[in-house]
Amino acid sequence: MQIGDLMDIVAWALIIIGVILIISGIASLVMRSGFEGVETKRESKGIILIGPIPIVWGYGKQVWVIAALIAILLFVILWFP
Repeated sequence: MQIGDLMDIVAWALIIIGVILIISGIASLVMRSGFEGVETKRESKGIILIGPIPIVWGYGKQVWVIAALIAILLFVILWFP
């Protein structure tokens, strides 16, 4: 068995283990939320930087504070190279 074949086996094993972990995590969240009977509040927030332009999605004050800080940081970086 060559080292390349061994690396292929290890790579595929890691991919399969990762997929199994993701599926089990999602199943765990679904099962846990179904048994508690309590409605949980989920939020989605994020920032994507495309070049110097931040794209922000989500809601709440925290996202806009972070976006403002990133915009100020980018302005400072571009102003003082």
